[in-house]
This record gives sequence, C-alpha cells and structure tokens, in this order.
Amino acid sequence: MITLTEKIPFLDFLSAEAVKLNCLYESYKDDRSVLFWTQDNDKAYISLTDGNMIIFNQNADIEELKNFVAVINPVCIFSDYETLEKIGKTPPENINIMYRSADILGQAECDILSSREIYDLLDVKGLSLPEYPYFAVDYCRRLNKGYANYFALKDKCAAVTFNCGNYAIINGLASHEKGYGSVALKGILQKNHGKQFLVCCRDSVKGFYQKNGFKKLYNAGYWVKNNERK
Repeated sequence: MITLTEKIPFLDFLSAEAVKLNCLYESYKDDRSVLFWTQDNDKAYISLTDGNMIIFNQNADIEELKNFVAVINPVCIFSDYETLEKIGKTPPENINIMYRSADILGQAECDILSSREIYDLLDVKGLSLPEYPYFAVDYCRRLNKGYANYFALKDKCAAVTFNCGNYAIINGLASHEKGYGSVALKGILQKNHGKQFLVCCRDSVKGFYQKNGFKKLYNAGYWVKNNERK
C-alpha cells in the first residue's frame, strides 16, 4: 500500500532518484506543501513538489504504482527508465546516470556570485531551468541549509550540486567559454571532495563526462505531461 508519510529514512543507494529524494527531504521536510509517500515502507519512495514527482523503485508493486500516478496526475516524473516504461510513462529520451568519486584534492578559486548571476550562467541551451523566482527560492533554501554547493567564475562557467550525506548530484553545469566546462566540473568535484558523485546527462554530453572519469550506471528519464503522445 502507498501511504503518505512525514518521515523517510536516509536512502543509502548510488541512485540519482535516491539522492534527489534525500536532498529534497532534508531541505523540505518541514514544508507541508512538499509531499512524500512510501509503498509498504520500503518498496518505493515517492515525492511531489509543484507537480514534479520523483520515484525511487526498489521492488515496487507496479500495478499499484501505475494507478497511484494516474490519480496524482503529476506534470513531470523522474525515475529509472525501466520503471517509467512499466507504469506507461515512457520518457521521450534516455538520460544517462553517470558516476565517479569526488576524489580531486585542492581548492580552485571560485567567485562569490548571487543566485541571479548563477542562474544567468546556467541559462543555456540544453539545460531546463524553472523561472528565476522559483530557482532562487529553492537554490537559496538548499544552500542555506547546507544541502547545495556551487562553483562559478563570473561570465565564464558555473556548476551547482545538491548534496546529502556521502552523496552529491549535479543540478546544472554550463560553460560560456571553450574549456571552462572541465574547469567547472573540476571545481565542483573539489567542493564535494570525498562524496559519491552523480550526474544525469543526455547522450550529447555523455562523452564529456566519460573523458572526466565518469562511468555509466544505468538509464533514467524525465516524463513530461505536455510531451505525452495523445
């Protein structure tokens, strides 16, 4: 049975869905507008924020999960590709979940930028950003609570991660000058030194992450209601 819950355990898994859920829960567990569910206590964990759903499937009752999603009717769902297919929400493209250890020592010089400056650096083709007011509130909340980090060089590059426990996941990385993508990646790896580091990326940039020491773990995807075939 899928039940609403006010508390979820720390999900100690090398999984983008688990890390996203951990970071969301720690940042918003006191905010009643953000909802969390569990199926039979551990078969699946689900969150909903402003219509955006995350599903972490360990061994879910797929039929119940499918019916639950139909009732909730989210705007967007992020989960592993296989789960999305099974619940009838096949995403339009594959997202690669890539991993490496954040084992780069040192501290690269980083500019201190405002949330607006970070947003403008990340606002490039290929990255899907919410409207700035929503981004600023969410980003600043996570940053102030210690569940986000950034590396940036003014007018050149930026990278933002969400982090919780021994895990971190890139939430956006952009370069405005050739070669600065690797600079941003190295800088944010240093900022998260010692953590298990994940990124969700399209096939078009998979090679960039592979060249920087990442290995593919599995396929995931974003199903979006407006893109669903009618």
